[in-house]
Amino acid sequence: MSGPLRVLFVTSTPPTDSLGGALLFHRQFNGSTDYELFVVTDNLAYQAGEWPAIVLRFPAPVRRLMRTRLGLYVHDAVHLLRGAWIPPRVWRAARRFNPDLVLTGAETSMADLADRLARRLQRPLAGHFMDWPTYGMLAHRPVLVWASRQFVRRYRRCQLAFGICPEMLEALGPHPNARVFYPFAPAHSQPLPPPPPGPISHQRPYTMLFAGNLGEWYGQALLDLWERIPAGGSLRLAIAGRHASWSAEREWQLVADGTYLGFLKGQPYQDALARADALLVIMGFEEGARQIESTSFKSKIVDYLLAERPLIVWGPDYSTAVRHARSEGFGLVVDTPDPAAVVEALKRLRDDSGLGRRLVEAGARFRRRCLEADVVLPAALEAKQALVAAWDG
Repeated sequence: MSGPLRVLFVTSTPPTDSLGGALLFHRQFNGSTDYELFVVTDNLAYQAGEWPAIVLRFPAPVRRLMRTRLGLYVHDAVHLLRGAWIPPRVWRAARRFNPDLVLTGAETSMADLADRLARRLQRPLAGHFMDWPTYGMLAHRPVLVWASRQFVRRYRRCQLAFGICPEMLEALGPHPNARVFYPFAPAHSQPLPPPPPGPISHQRPYTMLFAGNLGEWYGQALLDLWERIPAGGSLRLAIAGRHASWSAEREWQLVADGTYLGFLKGQPYQDALARADALLVIMGFEEGARQIESTSFKSKIVDYLLAERPLIVWGPDYSTAVRHARSEGFGLVVDTPDPAAVVEALKRLRDDSGLGRRLVEAGARFRRRCLEADVVLPAALEAKQALVAAWDG
């Protein structure tokens, strides 16, 4: 086909320069001449600018009810009913845009709206399957069970499906047109310079940085680790991120001793990576986290590998980060929930520079083979173009 691919993107994770899937989509579409994009989202924080968009808002009575003791039941209803019809203004905009392809983030009921739009427009549907939908989802347990099943049904309804990693596609099952779509390094990105001299010359502590989501089990794991790494010693923990699950008092303590750096992006984030000697990936050990941690691939791993610092991967054997770290050799694995084991791993990296170099070299090989933009993006575009051509043919 000639000209850019016209994509109607219906998602709760619109492309923004922030975290996770939103950042991945932003890297995919920002500045690209391969796509013409129109966004439909229910994410109220999204401000259209780079691409035309419709932001769907709940009626005021529904928003008020969400903040009451009935809120969980209201969320149940939203999950079950949100994609049951096409709002008239969305349909009018979709017809005017006349897409070649409907794309969805697949994780919420917005994907059901995408499916309805694709069928009514008679256009193919493609889906990105990044995070298992029950992560952070507000709903009663029967609705959570339904959401997991609906996630698999959406996968089967897509004419083209992208899984964030091989483990996601394994969990979703067979599909005639499914591809792995790893998070990828920004185009034209370069590895960071080596960190400044470390504790061998007694100039500063050996610093391990965690950057990312601080909610759910991640925040508590970091607190447990912080208590094992006292300030002023030869080891240091640095934490950057948001959505922290800890108390305001604990956050004040973390800020006061220089551990918590707040949410970082852009150059401040790059500066923090550059100052670190090692980088930490955390995967939850709780049984309730098994489904999520065995199917997700943390986008921070891409930035970590690009930083060319040794990684410590702290998580259970079944988690994707541990499986990849072991098979690709880019991370020192800690597969016990005991934070003392992480401290011992950090000491090992501090004292064995050869081990750190081997991990960095293995990470660079994996990154160049699977995680570079010029590897991931052309393959995804080719798959979409082939789908549209086959559909029109």
